[in-house]
Amino acid sequence: MGHAKPVTVGDIEDVLDIAARVIDKFGYKYWPIFERLEAELECRSSREERLKARLDRSVAP
Repeated sequence: MGHAKPVTVGDIEDVLDIAARVIDKFGYKYWPIFERLEAELECRSSREERLKARLDRSVAP
């Protein structure tokens, strides 16, 4: 089997846009998907911010 391409923050944001349109057209039964995508986006953003803060701290004199 081939290697899967990692999912990026941009990919998640694109899918959130699609999910919003799906919910608007077909109803809130798809809301859990939207919430899960938002949670993943927040988790990744938090992870990147925490890592950057730690790296910045370790570089400071």
